[in-house]
Amino acid sequence: MDRPIYNTLKNLSNYPFHMPGHKRNKKFLNDFYDFINLDFTEIDETDNMHKPEGIIKNSKEIISKTFGAEESYFLVNGSSCGIIASIMACLSPNEHILVARNCHISVYNGIILSGALPIYIYPTIKYNIPCGIDIENIKKAIEKYKNIKAFILTSPTYEGFVCDIEKISNFLHKNNIILIVDEAHGAHFNFSNNFPKSALQCGADIVIQSFHKTLPAFTQCGVLHLNSKIVDKYKLEKCLSMIQTTSPSYMFMMSIEYATNFCKNNKILFEDYTLFLKDLREHLKLLKNIKLIDKDILQNSNIIDFDISRLTFLINSSVNGDYINSVLKENNIQLEMYGENHIIAISTICDDFNSLIKLKDILFKIDKNLNFIDKQYKCVKDDLIIKPNITPREAFYKNKVLLNIDLCENKICGDFIIPYPPGIPILAPGETITKENILKIKSYKNNNINIIGIDENDNISIIN
Repeated sequence: MDRPIYNTLKNLSNYPFHMPGHKRNKKFLNDFYDFINLDFTEIDETDNMHKPEGIIKNSKEIISKTFGAEESYFLVNGSSCGIIASIMACLSPNEHILVARNCHISVYNGIILSGALPIYIYPTIKYNIPCGIDIENIKKAIEKYKNIKAFILTSPTYEGFVCDIEKISNFLHKNNIILIVDEAHGAHFNFSNNFPKSALQCGADIVIQSFHKTLPAFTQCGVLHLNSKIVDKYKLEKCLSMIQTTSPSYMFMMSIEYATNFCKNNKILFEDYTLFLKDLREHLKLLKNIKLIDKDILQNSNIIDFDISRLTFLINSSVNGDYINSVLKENNIQLEMYGENHIIAISTICDDFNSLIKLKDILFKIDKNLNFIDKQYKCVKDDLIIKPNITPREAFYKNKVLLNIDLCENKICGDFIIPYPPGIPILAPGETITKENILKIKSYKNNNINIIGIDENDNISIIN
């Protein structure tokens, strides 16, 4: 039988500096490998995820206690379903939600499904990378639009940058506004003081984490944490049931349970790991042309901390991330992300330290053969507060046509245009396409970055 997916995956051998967090390292997964005999459905003994009263309820309680939440919920459809359910639970149709414009596509999908009206604010841009959200822009938006019910932002960002969640949370709660934090890339924060504080510790109402990104869990495994006096818990649970499958994978739930238990009982491993990371980063700081982003990111960026396990490098040379990734692949190393001017390598507790050393050594070899270019990146603080004339939901249901990207300036976008990873839209349905958008899309394509929403003939969807 021809099995192209199986045959390809079986033969991939590059070391993974990308998701999932378990890194396929059997050293950490041996007692979880006998899973085929544990693939069950809902029967008397196995409980029901949508109405947990037995083993699933007990497991949820262990997770919530471990992470310091009032309640924790299994996400077997990934973090995306938790984000969508949160937006649906916190907003009714035509109510305003404040949205950090660098949010994941699932946020926009949640807006479409909920009928909420988005108000967009923009992150500070440093090194051409989205950074933190200025609380002054949040205040201005709330002053301008009096009926904002919730604010959603991403922290840490894909690059590992952390906003001042505590300050934002305190301000929002004074105005009875719910704070939803997409903490998909920060599930590991809870297990070492060498990582930033979790959004849960900083007062967020709902925190969504992708266990599979940085913990030893299967792809698609996540958790939603609730810690709030102003969120309707009953409605949230109903929305989660609407969004999630009625046939939840026990493999995924056991994987979430396993990751929680492993991390809770192996904090000494996290201490050894973070000490190693600190030493590794000191060496990586000596790179000249592939610059490790470190404490310098904290200045003028609305970022208060960063994740030391996220190895984000700025390219100060004529080459792009695709080139560096190709050289690393020749040495059996696969990056998580490579862009025009930066690359990302994800490290986790499950990494082999020797492979991290190998990554460092190869980067030094590449760096030695590059020419330095001082690109003079500007720090851009955008105070725009935008309420789109056509909401994502309205745009979703309008008639659309395909048009070549060169003819799309000032047209209304009918679909998402998304570089993947990380899944942050350049354009969302209902937004006006600018010349700058078009140039950015072309730049991504020229740098061999995969873009969803543009076809092989460079056509995109516009509203007719």
